Amino acid sequence: AEERGYGVDVQGFEDALERQRERSREDRARSVPTLEGEDLVEGWQSLQETGEQRFTGYDQLEFATDVLAVRISEDGLALQIADNPFYIEGGGQVSDTGRIEGDGWSTEIRDAVRVGDRVALLGTVPDGAFPEPLGAPLHVRAIVDSVSRRDTERNHTATHLLQAALRDVLGTHVVQRGSLVAPDRLRFDFSHTAPMTEDERRRVEEVVSENIWEDHELSIGPRAYDDAVRDGAMALFGEKYDDVVRVVEIPGVSMELCGGTHVGHTGEIGLFKVTSESGVAAGVRRIEALTGRRALQDLEEQVSRLDEVATVLGTSQENAAVRAEQLLAEKKELEGLLDELRSGGGAGESVVLEETIAFDEVAIEYKAVRLRARNADDARKWGDAFLSKEASGVAVVSADLPDGKHTLFAFVTDHLIGQGIRADAIVREIASVVGGRGGGRPHMAQAGVEDSDRIDEALRMGRDVVEKLTREAVG
Repeated sequence: AEERGYGVDVQGFEDALERQRERSREDRARSVPTLEGEDLVEGWQSLQETGEQRFTGYDQLEFATDVLAVRISEDGLALQIADNPFYIEGGGQVSDTGRIEGDGWSTEIRDAVRVGDRVALLGTVPDGAFPEPLGAPLHVRAIVDSVSRRDTERNHTATHLLQAALRDVLGTHVVQRGSLVAPDRLRFDFSHTAPMTEDERRRVEEVVSENIWEDHELSIGPRAYDDAVRDGAMALFGEKYDDVVRVVEIPGVSMELCGGTHVGHTGEIGLFKVTSESGVAAGVRRIEALTGRRALQDLEEQVSRLDEVATVLGTSQENAAVRAEQLLAEKKELEGLLDELRSGGGAGESVVLEETIAFDEVAIEYKAVRLRARNADDARKWGDAFLSKEASGVAVVSADLPDGKHTLFAFVTDHLIGQGIRADAIVREIASVVGGRGGGRPHMAQAGVEDSDRIDEALRMGRDVVEKLTREAVG
């Protein structure tokens, strides 16, 4: 900006950015979570007024605990529990799913949301006999879906490896601009101005995979915010942090402030596969990727598709690409031969009438044909070839197209045009036979066809039209 003569109010920008952050935080605070459109703030039945909640999900996925409050509706059951192993959505990571089991009843947990200063677990209509009337204590067992959680952990740790790899391959200007960490996939938005090349994308995959295979042990724990940032921990742009933060470190690779869940060793991720790279905004790119079981499934599907292709091509997977290139080359060669046949009077041509019209000292070669054509351009190529071969000739052509439609063409050599015989005059007269209308230039003209049953009649009539025009010309 300074190079272009503009001043930059840095402090004003920072103040405006902070005001926007405050508005965003206020909007989030005012937002009311819902269950099937219902306001979740109201309607709770408290079982323990002074009960405190504690997140236990970093270390335990199954926990015996007490219910603090219940909300029952036709759409399902919402619970607030004392010891909660369910991760609530944050930092790009989605909420856990699982189930709550009570004495003779259970509910499937579909989501976890924040209601005020507490976490509410949103479940299905209870299966079994839910206790009525309710009374404390209500003992339950909270069980996180361990398969889903482990898949999510693989994707979250892989996201940290991905950011480190992007900074290594593309440069340290790369910073996170958004993310999604779910059981079935990960998505990572980052600052970068240009699409990644195929080589860059491949190198990023290689760097991530190398760090997976090296099986780094993660170091996760609380640290003072200032100390963590001083030591190089990466923080999310625009986020507010407490004085004490949780740091997730992959020694020698990555260190980030993060409250999400992760694997213990990078080797647990197994596989990493980028599925797409695209732009989402000016200066922001997006990578989507798979890990673990999902990456293996994707690779197996690709191998299966390759096997199908190889079978169709009649070769092995290893030779499929070579065979495909051979077939494409053969196809191109055959298309060229077909063009030559069509333009030179080959198998795609059916002659309706061919004769020499002799009048005084004028001899005109007249040819009427039906041409099986892919499109109108095939007929034009045929006409160009005819005009280049004949010194004194007229051709009338019906281009019979694959969709059942037909187009009439007339072609006249330069010698005859000089004697007053024009393609546009010929095509207008023969088009009247098939209910069409047409026009064009002296050497080439075309017309539509409404009555395809009379095409041959129109082609034969062209001979009489040429004779009439010749008489008028010499007349």
